Amino acid sequence: MVSPTDARPSVALADLPDGAACGVCLTDAEGEAVAAVVVRRGDRLYAYRNRCPHNGVRLDFVPGTFLSDDGRHLRCGTHGALFRPDTGKCVRGPCKGKRLESLHLRGDGR
Repeated sequence: MVSPTDARPSVALADLPDGAACGVCLTDAEGEAVAAVVVRRGDRLYAYRNRCPHNGVRLDFVPGTFLSDDGRHLRCGTHGALFRPDTGKCVRGPCKGKRLESLHLRGDGR
């Protein structure tokens, strides 16, 4: 269950600075709320379920903190795995080679 206080209800490209990531609440195909992370790279938004493929914990151990210190990767705050923002593929950590679960964004960012 996703609480409204866990994340923003939606995000638009204009709302998110280039290189930034934020937690959002998305609705899946069955109409269920899903905790997600959205990251902007240039003119593209990428969305992933906010769950590490290694052990199922939220990526943002510290709420709202999704990026590595250099801002180049999404990071699991629990064990430091790094994921490419454009593919969700883990490039370092215990789940290397696995991917974050990609989520589809509608044209309005929901």
